Amino acid sequence: MEENSRFVQKSELVMDTVAQLTAEGAEAPQAVEESFARLKELEQILSPYEEGSDAARLRDSAGSGQWVRVSPEMYHLLEVSQQYSALTEGAWDITAAPLVKLWGIGTEGARVPSAEEIAQAKARVDWKKLELNGSDSARLLEKGMELDLGGIAKGLALDEVRKIYARHGIENGLINLGTSSIYAVGVNKERKPWRIGLRHPRKEGAGSLMATAEVTDEALSTSGDYERFFEAEGVRYHHIIDPRTGYPAWCGKETAPASRPVSVLVVIEGGEPDCGIKSDLLTTALFVLGKDRGEALLTDWQDEGIEGLLVTADGALHGTFAITDFNYL
Repeated sequence: MEENSRFVQKSELVMDTVAQLTAEGAEAPQAVEESFARLKELEQILSPYEEGSDAARLRDSAGSGQWVRVSPEMYHLLEVSQQYSALTEGAWDITAAPLVKLWGIGTEGARVPSAEEIAQAKARVDWKKLELNGSDSARLLEKGMELDLGGIAKGLALDEVRKIYARHGIENGLINLGTSSIYAVGVNKERKPWRIGLRHPRKEGAGSLMATAEVTDEALSTSGDYERFFEAEGVRYHHIIDPRTGYPAWCGKETAPASRPVSVLVVIEGGEPDCGIKSDLLTTALFVLGKDRGEALLTDWQDEGIEGLLVTADGALHGTFAITDFNYL
C-alpha cells in the first residue's frame, strides 16, 4: 500500500480486473483494506464460476420452478436490473448469458455463430422469465437460462465500496474498478475535480485518449466496441450483444457511421444510492438502444441526476454530459 501525508492508494486483482482504490483521511488505510475484503466477498457471491454462488445456484436450478434464496446484495441488484430492463424495453437484459457464451467474444473461441445457433440461444434469453418473490428469492423459468453479470457487477461493487468509504469518513478518493467503472469521492490531491481520461475507441497506446471527464462525487462508467472484439469479413463483432436480436449491437455493414455507436459514457450523481449499478448497466443499455433513443432517454433522465454521451463512428457527440479536450481525429 502506497501512502503519503494525505492519500493512501492500493491496487489488487479482483473481480476479473485490476482495482485501484485511493483514499484520504485518518482512517484511509482501514477503508482501503476493508474495501478490498468486501470486493472479494462480492466475487464469491456473484461469480458464476464460484461453486455455491448465487449466480451458480440460479443457473443450476433454472427451469425447475424452485425459488433460490439469494444474498441481499444479489436480490437488490436483480431488482434494479429488472427495473431498467423494463425502462429500456429489454435493451438491458441480465439473462443474456447464453448469447454471450455462444459468441465467445474476448475468448479464444470467438466466432460468428449460425442463425440457427443464435435462435436457439436467444430462446433462453428473456428478462421477463427471471422472477423475484418480493423479498429474498429468485428463479429462472426456463432450463438453460443463466445470468450475465458482466455489465452490472462492478457497479454494485462501486456502491458497496462507497458505503465503506462513508463509514470511515473518507471525503476525497477514487474508486477505480478497471477504468470502466469509477466513483470519484470529493477532489484530488490538487483540490480539483478528478480528471478521468476517456479512451479513444480507434487508437491504441500513448496519446490514445479521446477526451477528459471531470467528476466530483459522481459515478462514471464507460463501454464501447473497442473493449473486446474480433473482425470477420470486414465486420467488427464486439462484446455488447443486443439481447433482442442475438447479434452484437449495430455492427452490421449496413449501419451508417453517423448512426453506429462506438463508445458510451454515463455519469450519475452520488446522491443516488444505486449510482454505481445504474451507471454500469446503462452504458450497455444505451449502446444497444443507439443514438436516437439513447439521447432521448438521457434528456429525460437529466432531472434524476443521470447524464451521458454516445460517440458515433463519425466522431460526433450525442447526449447531455460535458467533456473537455475532445479529439476524435
